[in-house]
Amino acid sequence: MSRFLFDFKCPDGHVLETLVKPTVRSIECPCCGQRAERMLAAPRAQLEGITGAFPGAAMQWEKRRESHMAQERKNKEKHGTYK
Repeated sequence: MSRFLFDFKCPDGHVLETLVKPTVRSIECPCCGQRAERMLAAPRAQLEGITGAFPGAAMQWEKRRESHMAQERKNKEKHGTYK
């Protein structure tokens, strides 16, 4: 079974991260020896750095923009206008 990184906190307030199986709900605190309970963690979402969009959204926008610009260049060459 795989191990995952979880945060644990004991009653004295010590917080630690450790790799454990997903079924483990508490461990012994290495600082004080009390039972440290697994903490709820915020979900992790990876966003694109500049726009804050999800990865791929920026790439899709870039593809659409390039396609649109190519069409405008074609129209300019053919009709002398961008429309």
